[in-house]
Amino acid sequence: MNAIASRASEAALAALVHSDIPRARDELSAVPKRVEFAESGWKVALVNALTELAAGKRKSGINALTKVFQRLDDTGLSADDKGYLRLFALYRAIEHSKDGRPPGALRDHAENFRFDTTLVDPSLKALFPLKRVSGQPEDVPPPPFPTGMGSIEA
Repeated sequence: MNAIASRASEAALAALVHSDIPRARDELSAVPKRVEFAESGWKVALVNALTELAAGKRKSGINALTKVFQRLDDTGLSADDKGYLRLFALYRAIEHSKDGRPPGALRDHAENFRFDTTLVDPSLKALFPLKRVSGQPEDVPPPPFPTGMGSIEA
């Protein structure tokens, strides 16, 4: 059951990358009803919050992010993974807030968590990147040579 929930949430994340909100909701609908939050329910709840935010439902999305943020201690994740996910939730809440500030419930806890980024599970970083990755142009010109370093300028 947890494996199904995990795969469904990852498929929903992939749909969100392509801004396919209906497909993301469809993938999330495949999640069994009784998934333990501590096992993979946190991932489903987080992806559901991201889906709400992507659909423009800012208030319900931020409320869902806040609930995930507050319940991460109920999971079996390492302290570094929890800190990373809290930072991820904080960044997404800031991106979708009206004033560019996180909600009070997240802001109050923002200074109370620390983590070592080198100890965070790499698959977690891949699924939930802190920075938004945008497509780069395919024909990026090489950087110019500095003067005197092989350039023909004198």
